[in-house]
Amino acid sequence: MSSAHNVVRAFESARWMRAGLLAATAWLASVSVLAAGERSQELVNQLPRTANAVLILDMEKAKRSPLGVREGWQGKIEKAFEAGLLRVPPQATHFVLAAQLDFEFLEPMWEAAVSDLEAKLSLQQLAKSHGDAADTIEGLAAISLPNDTCLVQFSPKTLGAMAPANRQLVARWLAEVRRSPLPPLSAYLQGAAAISDKNDTEMVLAVDLDGAVSPAAVAKYLKTKEQSLKQWKTDAQTLGKLLGGVSGVRVEVQIGDQPKGRITVDFKADAAALVPFAKEFLLEFLGDVGAAVEDLQSWTPGSGKNAVWLQGTLSPAGLRRLFSLVDAPPVEQALAPAAESGPRAAPTLQVESSRQHFRSVTGMFNELKRDIRNSKSLSSNSLFFDKYARRIEKLPILNVDGELLEYSAFVAHSLRKASGMVRTMGIQSGARQAQIVSAPTGYAYTAYGDGAAYTCRYGRYGAYGTGGVYAGDKAEMKAVEAQRRVVRAEEKAKMATNVYEVRDAVIAATTDVRRKMTQKYQVEF
Repeated sequence: MSSAHNVVRAFESARWMRAGLLAATAWLASVSVLAAGERSQELVNQLPRTANAVLILDMEKAKRSPLGVREGWQGKIEKAFEAGLLRVPPQATHFVLAAQLDFEFLEPMWEAAVSDLEAKLSLQQLAKSHGDAADTIEGLAAISLPNDTCLVQFSPKTLGAMAPANRQLVARWLAEVRRSPLPPLSAYLQGAAAISDKNDTEMVLAVDLDGAVSPAAVAKYLKTKEQSLKQWKTDAQTLGKLLGGVSGVRVEVQIGDQPKGRITVDFKADAAALVPFAKEFLLEFLGDVGAAVEDLQSWTPGSGKNAVWLQGTLSPAGLRRLFSLVDAPPVEQALAPAAESGPRAAPTLQVESSRQHFRSVTGMFNELKRDIRNSKSLSSNSLFFDKYARRIEKLPILNVDGELLEYSAFVAHSLRKASGMVRTMGIQSGARQAQIVSAPTGYAYTAYGDGAAYTCRYGRYGAYGTGGVYAGDKAEMKAVEAQRRVVRAEEKAKMATNVYEVRDAVIAATTDVRRKMTQKYQVEF
């Protein structure tokens, strides 16, 4: 595959953020990168001013790290990119991503990327080779791609991208960064860049949450954590006040000989109230939003005056899981390189493309299978089912066997289905629990369907009493909660059973398609 095509495919990956209040904080578990060095800061200065999240990667530094050299990342990054597992081009030396997140609707309003490349790339030649119309925006060469992404050439070796490919939006971005004074980003994002430079960190993600968290959203979440609040010996008012003043989230990763990560949550006020149970709270929150990462269980908590953090080592599986949170739009066939001729043409090329596609899909699915153990692990990791489904849908499809494409579509659909089952479990459980109530007169009843069946008993006032609180009232409350626990257990068991069936269907389909492809091409899949 051509170097130019690799770069284009990666810049299509600017559509990397999909978050809301909870999802943004769930990125406590995501890997991202703020690179040290003046050149990285120069790239940051070319990002749109209204960004509230930024990601910067020093690819060269990561490749030269002890782990990168030992593991041969230089060659493996190329293979990972070709497999659709990594969305940063192997030719990039520095790669910066940014977005303006709409926290209410859980969607990015726009995404932008800027990257330095190892070699020169001409957008005009690229447009000509792929039949796209060349454009000029604010004096810079540009092309609009079929997948609603606009590429812009800042210099022969520096490329920018924005999605959606709204020409007016791109024009305002370019005019803004070329004419307005620095600094371009919020104080929090600039501070994260400075911290990264000081700590000599290869990777950092910064999400500015100033003003994004409403008191109502915090109160609604904490209302579901009554038992945890008791264990943590705190109350919803104290914790809610602190969470309502969150400034942002930073994730830093140092590659070194073994990757080490640090997740920091910054607050406007003193974070002392959260310090005693910071690790328990963060892990429980990540599990609640389906973004649990097993590595974090062994991480060590720490704190400063206005911040709490977790830090520890990252396994290869942990790194892959975290990188899955960097999303990418589909690869358009119109951007594919010209068909090859000669020794690798036709059958051989189809075999290689099909095998790579199959192995990419099965690799992602196999990594998720370990999460389908029980209802708890399913709920804690459900976010990654959607993330991996998107990655499968965006794998390269050129020269891939048609039956394999049907198989990968089935796997992606199955992962989305499993994720939906986890979400639906919570809704159905809540609806059933809401039907188990304690009536004002002291009668407790359970309504099924149309309300035809009821279980009644005397409660608060006894048979003939006119007031007072009796032991029967407490017993009634315990009975109601016991019934609700039964409902929660039933719904979790039902969800787990349904997901197991989905898993088994994918395993069967994988075995079948592997056999067919091996027989068809006479090579091992």
